Amino acid sequence: MPDYAFYTDAYLGEDIPESDFPRYARRAAAKLAYFNQVFRVSPRPGIPDAEDNALCAIADAMYEFDGEDHRRGLASASVGSVTETYTAPAELSATTLYLRESYFRQVAADFLLMKRGVRHG
Repeated sequence: MPDYAFYTDAYLGEDIPESDFPRYARRAAAKLAYFNQVFRVSPRPGIPDAEDNALCAIADAMYEFDGEDHRRGLASASVGSVTETYTAPAELSATTLYLRESYFRQVAADFLLMKRGVRHG
């Protein structure tokens, strides 16, 4: 699993704070493990450290989605001395979850070939 130095120096990541990186890296590693169970995964030719780069790309996407969820959950409006705050429900629609899963595969596919079909092990 890549460390924070790889994330910033090789992958050139800028968004995830160092203190949060291990958690996002573990989540991304679990997602890659799932992809390896479902797809025939191999590094794209000519891309060094393809799996580590894919992991960083997934971690970045997860971090951005978490930030988006946080921002979406809070809304406030003020008119004069009256302030109202609404919190959106924490549940995400099935479509949103599906699109996020598709996006994780898409960013990983920048570095990895993922073919559907029977895995040969």
